[in-house]
Amino acid sequence: MSCKKVQKESKLIWQDEFDYSINQITKNWNIQEGYGGGGYPDNGWGNDEWQNYTKDNLSIQNGVLVITANKTNNPSKRDGSITSARITTENKYSFNTGVRIEARIKAPWGKGVWPAFWALGHDYSTVGWPSSGEIDILEIVGDNPKNNKKNQTIHSTAHWNDVSNSKNYKHAQYGKHKNLETSLSDNFNIYELFYTDSTIETKFNGESIFLMNTNSGAPQKHFHKPFFLLLNLAIGGHWPGGPTSETVFPQKMFVDYIRVYKL
Repeated sequence: MSCKKVQKESKLIWQDEFDYSINQITKNWNIQEGYGGGGYPDNGWGNDEWQNYTKDNLSIQNGVLVITANKTNNPSKRDGSITSARITTENKYSFNTGVRIEARIKAPWGKGVWPAFWALGHDYSTVGWPSSGEIDILEIVGDNPKNNKKNQTIHSTAHWNDVSNSKNYKHAQYGKHKNLETSLSDNFNIYELFYTDSTIETKFNGESIFLMNTNSGAPQKHFHKPFFLLLNLAIGGHWPGGPTSETVFPQKMFVDYIRVYKL
């Protein structure tokens, strides 16, 4: 059941409570479809992911956004056997420094299962990655069985270009992970991003995951500009590896709300 208690101590400047029918989701979100582009064959969104993203894998149930990953037969890479969904706020909503972003999410689990709540710089379409900058508020790289430690581990990371040439980039990153005692798929949890003029910080249920200074070096260029939000449930890819016959489908990522507050 959705729990929508809005905090009152700071100014709410943007929100999505998913309190509408799924055919209205495009008022806030773009639905990205396909295998990721980048040539033939499509490249799995740059990560060698397996899934085909479709609008049919999105639903809203009792005020909660549900992103569902399904399989139709033995899962294989980019052959139509796995479907899921990916949405973004690009050109619809971007946030700048001086905000706190809060989301209430219940995660999926399993080998090859890779959910994410993250952000890309608003100039992504012109400068590309990693020159756009990337902030991963939540990533989970699942495994089997459900009580596997990987299903109890949050990854949170910032990525950027460490040189000034966007076409000859040097990928840099900083982040941390947090190990928990229970699976992140057992309950809804609160994930936060604090994006200020001098730092990036992510939190899980109020506890800090990582804190990064953005007032020197290349991060000063990449993390003082607007970003847009993304939600997706990937299956397979360079990091998690592919699903196996033991991976349980369907897997679901539940998003109760996303709220942006002015600091």
